[in-house]
Amino acid sequence: DVHIRRLRAKLGPEHESLIGTVRNVGYRFSP
Repeated sequence: DVHIRRLRAKLGPEHESLIGTVRNVGYRFSP
C-alpha cells in the first residue's frame, strides 16, 4: 500500500480512480 500512496502523490488525484481499478486487477498498469 505504501507504493500506491507514493504513486497517488506522483500521479495526482486525477489518477486515484485509475489506481483503485489497478489494485483490483493486481497492481497491473497499462499506458
